[in-house]
Amino acid sequence: MLTVIFWKKTWTWLKHYWYWPVIIVLLIFSAAAGASSREKLFGLLSKQKENYEKELQIVKETTEEVDKRKTEIFTKHAEELDNIEKEYDIKLEDLKEEKQKALANTIEENKDKPDELAEEIAKILSAEYFEKNR
Repeated sequence: MLTVIFWKKTWTWLKHYWYWPVIIVLLIFSAAAGASSREKLFGLLSKQKENYEKELQIVKETTEEVDKRKTEIFTKHAEELDNIEKEYDIKLEDLKEEKQKALANTIEENKDKPDELAEEIAKILSAEYFEKNR
């Protein structure tokens, strides 16, 4: 029973403080292997750190580039929408003016003919004309 509790406590300690045994093993290995192995180990660790920093820099640059592209695309899209809305407004105004002119001409032409006037106005306004039974 005591050995089970001992191993559980040991396992819990290792899970939380795993780096201490690793450091001790590395120190023993470096002391036994000599100065050249120690230099190689520290060189390997420093290269690993440099590679990590380079990778972080690349990720940061690509993220900034993607954000810049998104901003450019969004700005361009907003400008295109504004241009389309302006063109639509201009065409709508022109269409209104044309309809008003056509309506005025139709009224002048059919002043004395109410049935024809109603029919022509319905055509101009894209509406249906119903003849009234008299």
